[in-house]
Amino acid sequence: MDADYSKETGRILGIGASILGAAALAVGLLEIFGGWGGAIPEDQFGGLVLMVTAAAYLLGVKGAVSGRYEGLSFIVGGLFLTAVFGVLYLLTAGAEALMYLLGEAEAFPGIFDLRPEFWIFLLSLPLARRVRRLLAGMAW
Repeated sequence: MDADYSKETGRILGIGASILGAAALAVGLLEIFGGWGGAIPEDQFGGLVLMVTAAAYLLGVKGAVSGRYEGLSFIVGGLFLTAVFGVLYLLTAGAEALMYLLGEAEAFPGIFDLRPEFWIFLLSLPLARRVRRLLAGMAW
C-alpha cells in the first residue's frame, strides 16, 4: 500500500462513494418505477444505468475503507460511468438549446430541465478530484 493511500484516505473515499451510490440508487429506482413529479423523469434505461453505477460505487466502499485497491477500482469505475452519462445528458441539453436557437423548439431548456444524472455527475466531481490526486501520486 502506498503512503498516500492510507486508511484515512480510504475512509474518505468510502464515504464519498457511499453517498454517490445511495443517490444513484435512489434516483435509479425512482426512474424505473415512474419518476417523481417533474424533477425525475420515468426512464427505464436511465434507471438501469444508475443502478449499475450505484452498484459500482457501493461495491467499492468496503474495499476502499479497508485500504484495498479493489475498492478503489470500483470507485473509479463508478466515476467513469457517472462522467459518461452526466456529459451525455449535458450534451443532450445543449442540443435542445441549439434546437431552440435554430427555431425548431418552442422553449429554451432551463437549468432545472437537466436530468438527474447530470446533477449526480456534479456531485461526483469532488470525489473524482480526490481520486485523481491519489492516482497521480501512486508509483506505477
